[in-house]
Amino acid sequence: MRFPSTRSLRRWRRFAQSVVDRAVLSIVNGLVYVIDGAAKPQIGSVPREAVLQRGKLVVWRVRRPADEVFELGHDEFRIPKAPQFAVPILVIPPLMVRPFVYDLRPDHSMLRTLRNAGFDVFYVDFGVPDKTDEELRLDDYVVDFIPASIQAVLDASGAKELSLVGYCMGGIFALLHVATFGDTRVRNIVTIAAPVDFEKMGILTVAARLGAPFVDALLNRMGNVPGLLSSTSFKLMSGTRAVTKWAGLLANLYDEEYVRGFDSIATWLGNMIPYPREAFRQMLHDVVAGNKMLKNELTFGDRQADMKRVMCPLLAFTGRTDNIATPASTAGILELVGSTDKSYREVVGGHIGVVAGSTAPKAVWQPTVEWLKAHL
Repeated sequence: MRFPSTRSLRRWRRFAQSVVDRAVLSIVNGLVYVIDGAAKPQIGSVPREAVLQRGKLVVWRVRRPADEVFELGHDEFRIPKAPQFAVPILVIPPLMVRPFVYDLRPDHSMLRTLRNAGFDVFYVDFGVPDKTDEELRLDDYVVDFIPASIQAVLDASGAKELSLVGYCMGGIFALLHVATFGDTRVRNIVTIAAPVDFEKMGILTVAARLGAPFVDALLNRMGNVPGLLSSTSFKLMSGTRAVTKWAGLLANLYDEEYVRGFDSIATWLGNMIPYPREAFRQMLHDVVAGNKMLKNELTFGDRQADMKRVMCPLLAFTGRTDNIATPASTAGILELVGSTDKSYREVVGGHIGVVAGSTAPKAVWQPTVEWLKAHL
């Protein structure tokens, strides 16, 4: 009878120990996820200070790490690092979500990435709409909220120009602002998963056109579109991914970072906020079903949003597997805007993954940093 060698026994012991370790970690991480949530306390935790507060609208400035600490008496004072670059960045979120998608946890934060690269970073928080906001239209965001936010950033930073960065509807707001006002203070625009041709959004285009005649009566009775409805719609649009992601979680429960990443996105996605009734109605009829943005037929008050007024440098990202802002619906941005310095990049990811997934730092955040540096 041949006995296993000492080396073989050691390998089997190491293998058995790794199996036990993974099992224990899976149990611990699973309990933490179920009982307390793995990432909830860290979502939206970037240090910040408000530079504009007007009703529900808040513009936050991301604080910089201190590079010098000194004591005076019993008090400790910190001297913040000055931004390395003179042109600040204003990050704009979509409607129906909190801006925390840009700051899911300290080690996975687009806001921190931009700040740590040397930029003075600000972001908009439109607040959580309630019944008093049912009459808000896209006009309010394009003609009022975005211009007010831009002015607050320029006042706080002392800069004369700024760059706009926006995900989904946030990117559309950036485009519409410049298209409406021809604002030359906007030095650069970066859009992430921001569609411009709503004829090419697949099932969403079909659903919008078929449902448009019935939505008005529903909105009149319902008021604001509930956040739960938006969350459910996102999950349904993800198809089989809504099921397979749980298998992926179970297979990776031993990996604390995987669990934190899963939980942060699930928490953000599960806590969508209401969509103002009239803004939703306008979005459905004019932007999606009417495709008026692509046709340059959108008007806000007496102002026309002409995309040819967008003359500043533009960088547009799209996710290859995005079935909401499909690549076909975003690619038209190059022909739509008037800029001669424009770039379009298809990267790994779906509609959420492209801005917040595990590949986003390498595929989107860092390229955004490098592109903005090159356009100062």
